Amino acid sequence: MMPDDNARPFLKWPGGKRSIMSDLLPRVPGTYKAYYEPFTGGGALYFRLQPDDATISDVNCNLMTTYTQVRDDVDAVIRILAEHEPNHNPEYYYKVRSGFPVKDNPAKIAGDMIYLNRTCFNGMYRENRKGKFNVPVGKYVNPAILDESNLRAASRALASVRIVLRDFSCTEITEGGFYYLDPPYHGTYSQYSSGGFNDDKHIELADFCHRLDKAGAFFMLSNSDTTLIRKLYDDYNIEQVAALRSVSRKAEQRKRENELLIRNYGCIRR
Repeated sequence: MMPDDNARPFLKWPGGKRSIMSDLLPRVPGTYKAYYEPFTGGGALYFRLQPDDATISDVNCNLMTTYTQVRDDVDAVIRILAEHEPNHNPEYYYKVRSGFPVKDNPAKIAGDMIYLNRTCFNGMYRENRKGKFNVPVGKYVNPAILDESNLRAASRALASVRIVLRDFSCTEITEGGFYYLDPPYHGTYSQYSSGGFNDDKHIELADFCHRLDKAGAFFMLSNSDTTLIRKLYDDYNIEQVAALRSVSRKAEQRKRENELLIRNYGCIRR
C-alpha cells in the first residue's frame, strides 16, 4: 500500500505525538514484519508510517468505533459532522455530550465523538466512573469540526488496517513485529477510561514488553520520566526527549517537558 500523504490524525488527543515525530521516526526499526499500536489515541505515528500490515487497538470502545466507521462508512460520519458544524455552541455541545454515545448507531457515535473531540477543552478524553465522557466545552471561536478532505484521506489510509477493541495485554505477539506503545503517562493522566491506568497497569505493561522482547519482537514505548518507569525498563535503551505538553488554553502556558522513549533494540537511523 502506498502511503496517503494527505492523511493526518482526525482526532486531537492528550499526549499526541506530532510534537516529537522527528524523534520517533528515526527510531522506528528499519524493517519489521507487522505493525501494532495497542494504545491508538490519535494515531499520529500510524498515519506517518502507514505500514502494509497494521493492527491498531485500544480499550476505548468509542474510539475504536470511530476508527472503524471512518474506515468503513466515512460518508455517514461526514453527514453527521455536517449537521453538527452549523449548530455548535456551548448549549448544543452539552446536549450532544449528554446523549453520547448513542447505542446501536456506530456512525452517530463516530460523528459525535469527532465533534466533541474538536470542540471540548484541549481535545481531552476523560470518563467518569460510570464511563461517561465528561470534558467541558472549549472556548474556541471557530473550531475545525468538519475536515472532509482529511477524513476521506484517513479512510483510505485505514482501508486495510485491522481495528480491534481490546486491552493491550490481549495483543498478539509476533516475532519480528514492531509495537509502538503510548499508554496513559505514569503520574500524569489516569482517567482515560473509567477503569483508570494506575501503577499496577504500568507494571503489567512492563511485563508485556518483557514478553515482546523474549519473543523477538521490537517495541518502542513513550512514557513519563519517573523513577518507577526507569526502574521497570532499566534493562532497555532509555532516552530522554522534550515534548510540547499542556492542559491549558493559553499558548504561553504550553512548555516542553521531558519524557522517555524506551526501546529493546539499537541505534537510531540517520
